[in-house]
Parts: sequence; structure tokens; C-alpha cells
Amino acid sequence: MSHRLLLDTSSLLYRAFFALPASITAPDGRPVNGIRGYLDMTARLVTDLGPDRVLHVFDHDWRPAPRVAAYAGYKAARAPDPEGLPPQFDLLREVLDAFGQTTVEAPGWEADDAIGTLCGAVADGERIDVVTGDRDLIQLVRDASSGAGAVRVLFTVKGVKELACYDEAGVQGKYGIPAARYADFATLRGDPSDGLPGVKGVGEKTARDLVRRYGSLDELRDGAGAQTPRLAAALREADGYLTAMRAVVPVRTDVDLVEVGGRRDDARLAALAVEHNLESPVRRLAEALGVAGPPSAEVGGTPDA
Repeated sequence: MSHRLLLDTSSLLYRAFFALPASITAPDGRPVNGIRGYLDMTARLVTDLGPDRVLHVFDHDWRPAPRVAAYAGYKAARAPDPEGLPPQFDLLREVLDAFGQTTVEAPGWEADDAIGTLCGAVADGERIDVVTGDRDLIQLVRDASSGAGAVRVLFTVKGVKELACYDEAGVQGKYGIPAARYADFATLRGDPSDGLPGVKGVGEKTARDLVRRYGSLDELRDGAGAQTPRLAAALREADGYLTAMRAVVPVRTDVDLVEVGGRRDDARLAALAVEHNLESPVRRLAEALGVAGPPSAEVGGTPDA
């Protein structure tokens, strides 16, 4: 069975940036803490999971126009990235390219949508593991079935040292619903981190119960009158919100992808490692991938992000 590892790079680099001190810098003083953490996380994942192929998936637009057009509040209240973070995305791309690693993005869309499209094409006999800190991707989980492979989501708990594994049984155990209904569940419950309020008065328990009782949100809306007066009123009040969420919450599985990746350039990789104080994490990732890496004078490792 072939095994692809999809890394939600935007999510993981963000996590690494905040997990490691900003005092980790290149010789010129620019922070490289996120990159060092990301490279070490990748090395650990490759060692632990043994994939045949690794794809590093970036956001192209973290707030896509179609989602904002459907619901203007989508991610509208998120704070700007800290000053030291955005340049690390560009440098990470350079390092991964020198490694010969493949990066993927979907023009105009989020990393979620690129990952959704890659998972939508999972072949019979193939396994995909998605590593992320974004619960929205749980909706992509599926067990192997006739004519299609399996998709698991490995959710970061303590960096990648501790991962919550969501296959179908894992989703049922955690949320009490099938993975295919997670988008409906998230719509009803809401997600403050994305600026989505959910239906007033509906928390996780009520959202789970409603998803179990109704086969779709349309069925729920049609049956709103059968609810308690308070819930019926909340559903009527949220009618426009529920309509908008059809274009916001589901992860896309049909977007165009751009993949970049070629042959490893050892000289360029060594130069980047020295220039940006990345020798040890580059060496560790090279060892995990089973390729030669640039020599390093450093001793020890970066704390796990």
C-alpha cells in the first residue's frame, strides 16, 4: 500500500513559530525558529510514519474571496501575523526546494482546499495521512472502501510528539458522528477561531444530537418546527447563516493545484543551512529522508514543536 504524508505546512509552521523562542536566529539576526521547528517536526514524522512521499501544502490565500463573499466575517477578526513569521514562509520554500521536496498550493485557496483535493484523488490501496492543527480537515477522513483508499487526520496535540489519530473510529469516538458529517457539526457549533458564530444556543452536544437525528442540514431546517421553541427560533434566525456556510465550511476537493519540486541541490542546501543557522535541522531531516546532508558543527537538537 502506497503511503503519502500531507503536511499542513501553514498550520505547522505557525505552531512551530510560537512553540520555539524568537531568540533562535540566523547570523544576521533574522528569526528562524519556525523553520527549525518545522524541519525537525518533518524529520520526526518521516521517521515515525515512514511515508513513500511527503507533500508540503501551503496556503495561497488564507481568506479566499469566495468564502468572504459568502460570509464577510470569515476570519475577519484574526490578528496580523507577527513581524518575524511571514519571511519564514518564503525561506522555508527555498529550503524545501533545495531538498528536492514537493510543495503544493491551490491558487486563490487555503491549504485545506489543496489537501482536500489531494485526498479526493486517493486511489484504491493508497493511504494518506494528513498532519495538521486544523480540525476542519477531519471532514476528509475515510476508511478504505471499494475503489478508494484511506485518509487519516493526525492532529497535533504536543507538537508532533503526541498526535491524536482520527480515522472513522477515532472521529466517532471523539465526536459521536461520521467524519462525512463533520462539516454540518462544525456549522451548527460554530468556530470562533474562524469567526463563525454557529447557531445561537447550540453547543457541541446539541450539534452532535442534531447531526445524528437529521441526514442533512436541509432536513434539519425543514424540521425546525419539531424542535423546542427556543431551538426552533434559533434555527429560523440562523437561516441565512446556514445558507452561507455551504460555501464556507466544506473543504473544497476540486481546486486547481500547483506542485513545485525537483532535484535536490546539495550545494544550495548547504549554503542555505550555513547562511540561516539551519545546519542541524537540515542534517536531521536529511537523515530521516535517507539522503546525504550538509555537515554540521552543531551539537544537540531543537526542542520539539
